[in-house]
Amino acid sequence: AVVQRRVREEVVSTQRKGSSGINAEYGDYKPFLISLSINMLMVGIVFLFLFNCVFGMTDNVPGARPKTALDQVIDTFYEMREDAVTIREEAQQIRQEGYEAISKAYQIKDDAYEVKDEAYEARTGLESLLIDTLALLKSQTTSSSLYIHEIRSTLTAINNRLDILESKMEGFEEQVEELKGSVEDQVGQLKGSLDQTYTQLIEKVDTSTTLSTIIKSRLQTWMSEVRLISLFKMADMNSPHPDYGSGVVTDGQFMMSLQVHSYMRTHCHSDNRGGKLTDNKLFIDLGGMFRIHRIHIWNNRNCCLGELVGTHIYADDSLIGTVIEASFNHDFKVSQDNPTYASQITLHQPLAKNIHVVEVQVWGSGPFNEGDLFA
Repeated sequence: AVVQRRVREEVVSTQRKGSSGINAEYGDYKPFLISLSINMLMVGIVFLFLFNCVFGMTDNVPGARPKTALDQVIDTFYEMREDAVTIREEAQQIRQEGYEAISKAYQIKDDAYEVKDEAYEARTGLESLLIDTLALLKSQTTSSSLYIHEIRSTLTAINNRLDILESKMEGFEEQVEELKGSVEDQVGQLKGSLDQTYTQLIEKVDTSTTLSTIIKSRLQTWMSEVRLISLFKMADMNSPHPDYGSGVVTDGQFMMSLQVHSYMRTHCHSDNRGGKLTDNKLFIDLGGMFRIHRIHIWNNRNCCLGELVGTHIYADDSLIGTVIEASFNHDFKVSQDNPTYASQITLHQPLAKNIHVVEVQVWGSGPFNEGDLFA
């Protein structure tokens, strides 16, 4: 009983010490002390077992017997041993957690040192930047002082020059006043002369305007004269007959002295090659831009009056009229309400017929420039 009580006290004491964490008294020797206590208990149990074997031989009979105090102590010992192993494992786990906490503490310490180094580098860089800035400000201050000194010197020189100029201007004022008076007199004289010249110019302009009006009126009157403008002007055909010339249509001849057909060939004649060629044309170049008032066509007299039927008469691109019947002459007048200006007269026969006429008379006024047309 004494041994059993002693073993229980040791086990309880061991459990209390194991559950209190890392003991400040034993430190890292705690697992060793626990193992020593267990070994001592084993020695006591072995001693009790031998003692029971020596002094209890006579009671050892076959068959079942109740558990003795030694058996109970042995069972208790095994239970305590399991508890001690569990406590040992818990102690090792606590020890491992302690090592991990120490490792984290060292890691935090290293991080703190790194932060300290970075702060020191930042502080050093800031100090260097401040030193450079102060040096730059100092140099700029020195340069500014030099500039200010130069500006003061320049201003002083300018002030001296202004003083000199002011002294010179005092003498110039009198000269300026004299020149001013002289200029005013000359201006007055020039003004009177200009007024007189202006009056003379106005009179001459009025006279020139009157003369221009008279000349313009005379030119308009002269240019408005309607006269024969086609006489002896150049004429041509797109398909002329080899025996007849186109120039006779502007020669002013209407018939010859003898009434013989072979001697009366004062008319032009196109070559339509036996009535097969169409679009025969007769052109008269007036030699300038004229206002067209009238076109008179003298047809061939001895035969073939109907050959001219269907012929269109153009003044440049403006259609003046069309021959619609067989006749000795055809007269086309241009309306005064629709003035027509042209430099060429064209007779166009679109049918397969000849153009043979004695004379083409164009009456008009001009010539005019294209920008100076008196309608």
